[in-house]
Amino acid sequence: MKLLGALLLLGSAGALSLLRRREGQLPLRLGRALLEDLAVFRYHIQVCRTPLPELLEEVLTEGPGAERLWRPLRVRLSEERDSLPRCWHMAVRTLPPPLGKLLAPLGPLLPAGGEPLAAAIEETREELTRFLREETVRQAARSRITTALCLAGACLVILVLI
Repeated sequence: MKLLGALLLLGSAGALSLLRRREGQLPLRLGRALLEDLAVFRYHIQVCRTPLPELLEEVLTEGPGAERLWRPLRVRLSEERDSLPRCWHMAVRTLPPPLGKLLAPLGPLLPAGGEPLAAAIEETREELTRFLREETVRQAARSRITTALCLAGACLVILVLI
């Protein structure tokens, strides 16, 4: 019976560790999706000259980036009839930090489009790549520490109970 309790406790500690790791991965998953979406966005704006409403309705419709940024932006643009930079600001404000801060400078450049916007998108992609690289290293270290703490706590409880 004690062995079964110890195994259940260790399993719970492992599950808690995995849950914490998954929660911490949201900015990474979203950042990777937005990195890909920004490449598509830049291509369609600069090369194809696709209008933004059409781009939001037909091209950027799937994935985490669409759920967290592109769809809310499309809804704000269609419902509020507010300026494009303001709608962009409101849409990126809901992203996890620091993704919103990285994407915010694109808002004022959206109405003008052209080369300045393409250069800003490329610069944002570079900053986003740097963030993803640093965050991946930080998440790996954090994951190891969290796992160690969960298992150490479970072992301590097992020792106390036995």
